[in-house]
Amino acid sequence: MFYYLAWRSLEAIARCWRATRDAFGFEPVGAAATLGVVFVERVARRAPGAIGDAARVVSSAAMCARGRGRGGAAERLRDAALATCSHESDFAVACFAGSMFAKMAETERRVREAVGTRASAPATVAFALALGMATNAAAAASARALGYGDACWRGAGGLVFALKTYRARVDYARGYRGRVSFFGFIDVPAETASVAEIVILALMDSSPTALNLYGAGAAVGFMVASFERETMRGLACATRGVKKLLGVALGPSVRVGSRVVLARMRNASLNGNWGIVVETRGDQVTVSLDVDGRNITALRDNLIVV
Repeated sequence: MFYYLAWRSLEAIARCWRATRDAFGFEPVGAAATLGVVFVERVARRAPGAIGDAARVVSSAAMCARGRGRGGAAERLRDAALATCSHESDFAVACFAGSMFAKMAETERRVREAVGTRASAPATVAFALALGMATNAAAAASARALGYGDACWRGAGGLVFALKTYRARVDYARGYRGRVSFFGFIDVPAETASVAEIVILALMDSSPTALNLYGAGAAVGFMVASFERETMRGLACATRGVKKLLGVALGPSVRVGSRVVLARMRNASLNGNWGIVVETRGDQVTVSLDVDGRNITALRDNLIVV
């Protein structure tokens, strides 16, 4: 079963990567990076020496949702953050990877609209981790209220439900309508699919603690979708702040008068040409070439500032 789920996840990732590239014109690098961060513990724990030991310690210490709320608020938030990247087994990775990638690719498209293309990958990872932390923190609070005692939640299950609900509710708000079928005969509107799935899992006698985590994810996803504009505006502001703090590390900025070299242009004959930036407009930059004085348009990523 593990190898079957792993193969299906790989197929889903490859299919989603192609669909995102063909339909929206970008490679979902942020979605791939999110999977790498969320599932890094399962890989790192196999490493020899200190790295593997540290990963196993993090895994065992990620008690994000201790129902009795041991420790201070800062410690519980820390555990909630660690818990998103800590998993019970490789089976959880095989089960959730494909679904998470598909949802993260759609989320990355929305993040790109808010923060631009250059910062979209790290912003997508940060958004996913914040969503996972909020989901685990909400699961901890609800567990406390429901009296689940020392039950522990960790892994990406809650994050997947948060992303699923977030995506469906935003699509609904933008006027998209659709339906989702379970088992071929249970048909529900797409915007309520995550809730319907939780109900189905409850009827199948799933673990109450797992249902609590999935429900917390659906609630967090609904809240984020309800305030999507504010969330994306806050993400864009945070991204700009980080860019300013790391301006030196990110390299010299492209501004009018900067001397540049062209690279990675689609028209390969332009690569290696020198020029002067004469206009900037978002990610697009106009460069006056030294060789013949022509003005050509390039993306910031195509320029090397010298």
